[in-house]
Amino acid sequence: MTSLQKNLEIKRDPHLLETSIPGVFSAGDVRSGAMNRVASAVGEGAMSISMVHKYLEEI
Repeated sequence: MTSLQKNLEIKRDPHLLETSIPGVFSAGDVRSGAMNRVASAVGEGAMSISMVHKYLEEI
């Protein structure tokens, strides 16, 4: 295990929309040709802001 992998380990379940990197969140549909990308990104983007605030309260 590298030191980077050790630093990325978390002792909790990831937050909704959190990637495998703690504190990094993803929103929207990035599939090529997806027609609902904009609507999806708007809704999930708003939700991810809430998740970022929750994460920041923990650190």
